[in-house]
Amino acid sequence: FGSSANGFGSPKSDLDMCLQLPDGRNIDDEDMDGASAMGKLAEYFEASGGMIDVDTSRLSARIPIIMYRCPSPLTTNLGDEEHEYVECDLSMHNPLAVLNTSLLRTYAEITPVTRVLSSIIKRWAKARDINNPARHTLSSYGYIIMLLHFLTYHKRTGNGLVSPVAPPEGNPNHRHQSAQRPNPILPNVQWMDPAWLSQAPRGAPYRELLSIPRLIAKHPREEGKRVNTHFYKPSNPNDAAVLQMTFAGQDLSLAILLVSFFRYYAFEFDYKRYVVSLNSTSARGLVEREVKAELDGWRNYSAALTIEDPFETFYDVAHVLRGGYYHRIRREFAVAYSKVADAAAGRQGVWNKGDLRSLTGEQIVEWICEPIEKEREETTTATAP
Repeated sequence: FGSSANGFGSPKSDLDMCLQLPDGRNIDDEDMDGASAMGKLAEYFEASGGMIDVDTSRLSARIPIIMYRCPSPLTTNLGDEEHEYVECDLSMHNPLAVLNTSLLRTYAEITPVTRVLSSIIKRWAKARDINNPARHTLSSYGYIIMLLHFLTYHKRTGNGLVSPVAPPEGNPNHRHQSAQRPNPILPNVQWMDPAWLSQAPRGAPYRELLSIPRLIAKHPREEGKRVNTHFYKPSNPNDAAVLQMTFAGQDLSLAILLVSFFRYYAFEFDYKRYVVSLNSTSARGLVEREVKAELDGWRNYSAALTIEDPFETFYDVAHVLRGGYYHRIRREFAVAYSKVADAAAGRQGVWNKGDLRSLTGEQIVEWICEPIEKEREETTTATAP
């Protein structure tokens, strides 16, 4: 599961795996999260000599994980440390992670636009040092959910630009099943009406369900918790092809989508009132923080970023943010937007980059993804007496 299997990974992605218990078998009551069993497995890994750098520091995490490196079966250049080993994360009895991987892969396979944008955004976040949960910034998974929310809640405007499918409070005219809704850039596969798909090739307007079908499963770790695991996944090549043709995205500019993504989270999204969520639809509008505070005990009276997990809706993916890290992330969204906007307008700005109009698209991406340490050095040099 994870980035190596969900369509949003890269050749350097870690290999995420989970040990799944056979049907009818349970972890001992005294070891509900499997941490003790995982600890014994880590000892075996170390004793076997085949795995190196076995790390058990995350056995006390919400989902206990063993981290280690194993020899890569694809290695052809022995002695190349970077490619000789594969970084691995191993958990136990984590079926929701596997399900989540399937959900993200469904999105990734609809249009390559999603994967290209994701690769740029993940590279940008890592370069700008805002992609490390251990240091109280956001995980790559969090940025992918932010991207999917943006794409499923925005539509084409007809002039090459994009705008939200509805105001934050939703569109009352969309609150009946037969309502004609605008095609989003990407369909929301948890809310899309599967019956619409058979009519889509004939030009039928996009339809969403008024409520999600209930496919309830017991949470594997949270006692007393239930999760709704419903989402639409094409069951045959023809249905997959219809989705790919309807939401191909070939008429969209990747540059406009990228800069619109940065603008949305820098200036347009109201973090005090709303939650980043895939349960945002044109009929329902954005998910309100006040509702999440009442239902799940989320923090309400702050400006911090909150992200609802698609299945574990009680879980805030952005809970790792502390102190001023939210403001730092939002500032980086604004910086990235300003760079592209200034390049498009030919403004010199404060960047010390010469004629910005001469930059190619590739050079602008490189500039956006410039490591923050290098930018600080250049700013210091430019302002030195």
